[in-house]
Amino acid sequence: MARKRKKKGGALTLILLIIPAALIVLPTSILFGVGMIPTIVAYVVDRDPDKSAPITVGGLNFCGCMPFAIDLWKHQHTIGAAAKIFADPLAWMVMYSAAAVGWGLYYGIPPLVAGMEVTRAEKRVDVLKQKKVALVQEWGPDVAGDYFDESGGFEPGAEPEGA
Repeated sequence: MARKRKKKGGALTLILLIIPAALIVLPTSILFGVGMIPTIVAYVVDRDPDKSAPITVGGLNFCGCMPFAIDLWKHQHTIGAAAKIFADPLAWMVMYSAAAVGWGLYYGIPPLVAGMEVTRAEKRVDVLKQKKVALVQEWGPDVAGDYFDESGGFEPGAEPEGA
């Protein structure tokens, strides 16, 4: 398997582009820097190389921070206005609750999908057993090629060859 090359110049891009841009819109940078702490935590604790936790948590966390950024842009784009937002407990609750919903999706969706797939596979096995019973009834037990009973499974105590 080929190794991925690390991008050279990533730190240089950060220094030359992102940091000056963040300084120009400092109140917004402060708002997102503090409001997106759950996303930073998700990035640090996620051991998956694809980093799906920060993507899930970060998307919803960003959505939780966005109404306050828009409010900041509409009225006063000052550090004092950002401080007023941080003084409001509702702002903290919205930003961090959105991140909590992201964590809920991250931990809730995979078991839900796995359960649905198991149920689907079990139904498929039942359909195949019914088809097998119908074939055995039509063609006789020799068509099954194993120790077969009428319920679609093996006779008790009898194991199929090769098991």
